Amino acid sequence: MLLKDITQVVKAKALTPLSDDILNMEIGKAFASDLMSDVLCYLRDVEDNVLLITGLTNLQIVHTASTIDIKAILVVRGKTVEEHVIEAAKDHEISIFVTDETLFSASGKIYCLENMHD
Repeated sequence: MLLKDITQVVKAKALTPLSDDILNMEIGKAFASDLMSDVLCYLRDVEDNVLLITGLTNLQIVHTASTIDIKAILVVRGKTVEEHVIEAAKDHEISIFVTDETLFSASGKIYCLENMHD
């Protein structure tokens, strides 16, 4: 599924600059967690493009994403992401989006979207 389809289904707003390459990126997996240790453990060998779905807004989300080459993060519950986190994401070429959806609701909508394409 394409990142632009995911962002539309959860009504996400981009916090970082967007390009057609980013929006047309094929997302092979989505992983929802607030435990960055779980993200590192479960996704360390994944070769697909991954969307990280989280309620965290601190710098650790960028550090974790850059460590395992995640290019897109979806922050849930309409949380505010501070400018220094957004700037770090830009420096690592990671896109950050925010949605008012809960972690559960966003994950469910993305799961349904993925199954519509099967």
